[in-house]
Amino acid sequence: MFQIEIKVPPEKDNLEFIKERLRNITGLKKDEITFFSIEKKSLDSRNKSSVHWIYRINFSASKVIRDTEGLNIKKVSDSKADYKPKITISQRKEKKVVVAGMGPAGIFCSLILALNNFEVLLIERGKAVEERVKDVEIFFKKGILNEESNIQFGEGGAGTFSDGKLTARTRYEFYDFIIKELISAGAPEEISYLYKPHIGTDKLRQVVTNLRKRLISLGVKISFNEKLIKPVINKERKVVSALTNERDIPCDALVLATGNASRDLYKGLFDENVLLEPKGFAMGFRIELSQKSIDKNQYGKKSYLLPPADFFLSRYFNEIKGSIYSFCMCPGGTIIPASSEKGGLVLNGMSNYKRDGHYGNAGLVISVSPKDWNNTLFGGIILQKEIEMKCYNAGKGGYRAPFCTTVDFVEKRIRTDNAPSSYPRGLTAYPLWEIYEDKYDFFKTALSDFDKKIKGIISDSTILIAPETRTSSPIRIKRDQNFMSVNTQFLFPCGEGAGYAGGIISSAVDGVKVAEKIIDILGR
Repeated sequence: MFQIEIKVPPEKDNLEFIKERLRNITGLKKDEITFFSIEKKSLDSRNKSSVHWIYRINFSASKVIRDTEGLNIKKVSDSKADYKPKITISQRKEKKVVVAGMGPAGIFCSLILALNNFEVLLIERGKAVEERVKDVEIFFKKGILNEESNIQFGEGGAGTFSDGKLTARTRYEFYDFIIKELISAGAPEEISYLYKPHIGTDKLRQVVTNLRKRLISLGVKISFNEKLIKPVINKERKVVSALTNERDIPCDALVLATGNASRDLYKGLFDENVLLEPKGFAMGFRIELSQKSIDKNQYGKKSYLLPPADFFLSRYFNEIKGSIYSFCMCPGGTIIPASSEKGGLVLNGMSNYKRDGHYGNAGLVISVSPKDWNNTLFGGIILQKEIEMKCYNAGKGGYRAPFCTTVDFVEKRIRTDNAPSSYPRGLTAYPLWEIYEDKYDFFKTALSDFDKKIKGIISDSTILIAPETRTSSPIRIKRDQNFMSVNTQFLFPCGEGAGYAGGIISSAVDGVKVAEKIIDILGR
């Protein structure tokens, strides 16, 4: 099999043109190409005058191509490395595993365990997607928060109401397996080759529903509206059961895949002497501006031919040994209230598959570390809560959000009482520099730098809204090389809430890895 990269102008981005280019480059006729597939599709927008797609194509031919070096074609293996999780247990195991949390980590951990014939009970404190969507819509429209069914809690986890990004900082070994499972559950097939794949919250809801059906078909029992209170641990520090708000469930292993909003669980773990440690995260604002302005800045004149653009901005500061950076950018998206506790305001970003909203938004956050709260265990959570309550009060209730324009932020003045925004609960003008007063100078400097990279970052039509606080968990549940708690046997911290992942893919991968360790330990 051969591989070639083909440049495609935006106006010619279709399969027939790509195949025609392949034939022209290789001299092959249509019936001489016996295999054709897209390995990768990415956009090169470095030169705004010649923005183009780059397609990496794998193909086979019935005719020998002699001058492959001259044509920039290379031979590749016909078979890719198999990164499927091991399915090693063929008979039903008399071992019961309770998985707490039905986000990506919990879903994929349960899937691998079920494929290996373990008895799995998957519990979720929130509701199934269908009912959860109704609760979220009521919250958006009326400001009535259900503390157990919201953006944070419920089937699919916080990612269900997000942009559905599937990017990861590293190429995880189970990436292809997870992508194939998502496609089988209804995700667009293009996520298998796009450089920056995403699903969108509208499609994610159906994907999550289909993943639930797959788990049930494999024998997984699923219980909604059931919250894990704490593990029950015997004198030998082995988990013997999972205590929930409904019952005490005997189990051979307990997986903690609860997400970073389950603050009450951290307290339950602390009370049972499970070893925890404080961890750094980031907090700040959401920044929102016209998507058209982002597109023009990133793509130039041909922006109308291309999908909504994203951006990533970062500025490192030696003084704090950390950065201010953009986070969770949602092209054509919406800023949403993501609160899980009454009286506290939390923001996040969400996009549909088409990303066809008028605005683009992103977190604009600064790194914070345990030294900022004297390394106390719950200091990060206390800091988050203080900011969330302060912003709720600054918005004057009803989950309205405090805001100001970026110009006003830099100049420390308020000149407008309102502004156009995607945020559904409404805005209240507020001097946002008072929210993170000790970090104001860093934000001001970063904004000035970012404005040089994306024209309009500082303008009367770009706004900052507060707060962005839930970028990752401020606590890590310590685990060993077997993914087991360092001081509690058969307790498996997993995913983002445990402090070991950050996003849909990395959380799903962590779920697979935890499942494989459980299989190794309990499947003997």
